[in-house]
Amino acid sequence: MKKIFSKTIIEYLRFLTHLYLKRWKVDIIGVTGSVGKTTVTLAIHKILSKKYRTGMTYKDKHGLNSETGIPFAVLDVHIEGYSLFNWIKYLFSATYNFFTKKFKYEKYIVEMGVDKPDDMIHLLKMLQPDVGVFLSMAKVHGENFEELLKVNKNKEIIDLIFEEKAKLVESISKSGWSVLNQDDKMIYGLFKGVESRKITFGLNHKANVKGKILKVTSKCFSAEICYKGECKVLNIKKYLVNGNVLKTFLAAITVGLINDIKLDDCIKAIEDLDFPPGRMTKIEGIKKTLIIDSSYNSSKPALIEALENLNLFKNSKRIAVLGDMRELGIEEESEHREAARKAVNIADEFVLIGPAMKKYFYDEALKQGFDKSKMYTFLNTWKALDFIKDDLLKGGEVILVKGSQNTLFLEIIVEGLMGDSSEAEEILCRRGSFWKRKRLSLKDN
Repeated sequence: MKKIFSKTIIEYLRFLTHLYLKRWKVDIIGVTGSVGKTTVTLAIHKILSKKYRTGMTYKDKHGLNSETGIPFAVLDVHIEGYSLFNWIKYLFSATYNFFTKKFKYEKYIVEMGVDKPDDMIHLLKMLQPDVGVFLSMAKVHGENFEELLKVNKNKEIIDLIFEEKAKLVESISKSGWSVLNQDDKMIYGLFKGVESRKITFGLNHKANVKGKILKVTSKCFSAEICYKGECKVLNIKKYLVNGNVLKTFLAAITVGLINDIKLDDCIKAIEDLDFPPGRMTKIEGIKKTLIIDSSYNSSKPALIEALENLNLFKNSKRIAVLGDMRELGIEEESEHREAARKAVNIADEFVLIGPAMKKYFYDEALKQGFDKSKMYTFLNTWKALDFIKDDLLKGGEVILVKGSQNTLFLEIIVEGLMGDSSEAEEILCRRGSFWKRKRLSLKDN
């Protein structure tokens, strides 16, 4: 009965959203990928807003990228919680706004999440993008694709994830644009197969929109961005950036360029961009520490990227607070072990949170010769916070905080170590009463 009710709600929201967008004839930019979707959504919005009335599915500090999240974003429904009463209120608001609110945007950016088979198919029934951005590939949500291996015995998990995400650019019409990551072989392999107009971005010299890293330090990042013989320099100081984040910026700049925004204006928009919470934010911590807050979520590519940023602080003691990478299924052990092999060459100490970190990462770090006395394991984030505050920190350390969100909520660590916790509501991820109750429910476990 509950499944039928949920399916009915999803179909109703899909129907409303489809008719609403069709009525107002807005240009839609669809964004997919395994890592960086929300950041590129914000970056595209920042760039396009220089010339167009632009909206996006990022609302209230959340990337609304699902079959229910996208309708709520499009129909301007404010999300507060997930009780039965809230759902009734949301459905009423969605219906009311459908009939009474004019869609005020010329361009609309939609983050299109793929967590399981057929997700992209369902989203494409809801809306048809004019531009498709394929940003990155990783084994994120791999466990949800394992059933398909039984009928696709010659394929790997990443192939199945890729095929689902690729449906976005495969759906773009001949008059539309596919924006493809030239540096990713799987994504670039779509270049000849899609019918739309195509443009590539990347660090590869053959990309249409090229990036070249000029300087990377703990205080600033600079890169040269080139398109059709014109080159401009991008400078970022507020956040920690490396090659993978640069590709995210390149994707956003590419969308700006095909929408007739000058390269210089694209660069200025990126330099003025505020990252979403929990994505490589530098925060002053207690005892003169520096926190690198990447607590929103985690996957192996994102974790390795975060570790590379931690490696910029060679003159300080580097502590990596790492939570499990979730929803990896049969890839869980190999992904955690591979991350450990990279991490042992960077961090001076580890605080590991969750059963997978304790079982696989810890064991692999020991095999790699890492000092056992410099690793501390916990199953509860609150207990890990107490240990870090009371026993581990001496002063002046740089602390990377990175982990998946489900049942871990590593923003607990960040908030507990902030020098000024009054800023938490503004700069940390998963705010509001719903998430506060979730975090507090872990305290006694």
